[in-house]
Amino acid sequence: MIETLLQWFESVPPELATALMAALPVTELRAALPVALTFFDLNPFVAYASAVIGNLVPVVFLYAVLPKMIVWATEHFPPLEKAMKVWFAKLERQYGENYSKWGAFFLLLFVAIPLPGSGAWTGTVLAILFNIKRELAIPYIVIGVMIAGLLIFGLTEGVFAGLQLL
Repeated sequence: MIETLLQWFESVPPELATALMAALPVTELRAALPVALTFFDLNPFVAYASAVIGNLVPVVFLYAVLPKMIVWATEHFPPLEKAMKVWFAKLERQYGENYSKWGAFFLLLFVAIPLPGSGAWTGTVLAILFNIKRELAIPYIVIGVMIAGLLIFGLTEGVFAGLQLL
């Protein structure tokens, strides 16, 4: 997979390739940052900044497009609107009090922990679906992406430093 990505971005400057790779939902910065540090041999600060900025671009895109798509879909597909209302009512009953207190903080943790399926894309979609205020969600997503970048940076540097000892 990495070879395919590198072929796609071979004619692009490495900083831009890192940002583009970080913007993709499949790779995000979890793959872009190690590639930037190892294959592109970018300066660590430049690699981190490119990956974080690239990973934040979809947040803007999703906030611009997804709420309108949800409104359109629920207006044109009544069963979808009913299913969403039932689902959110169930979630509200189960988690309402904790969610209202801790929702944005859990969003930060979700974005920050570098696991498959978590990250800026999924975190933004969840923030939109759970109606976390944009003014609250975006800073938490940004902080989560920055923390994830630092964790991935540390892991990448640690693994390759350990491999050099062998």
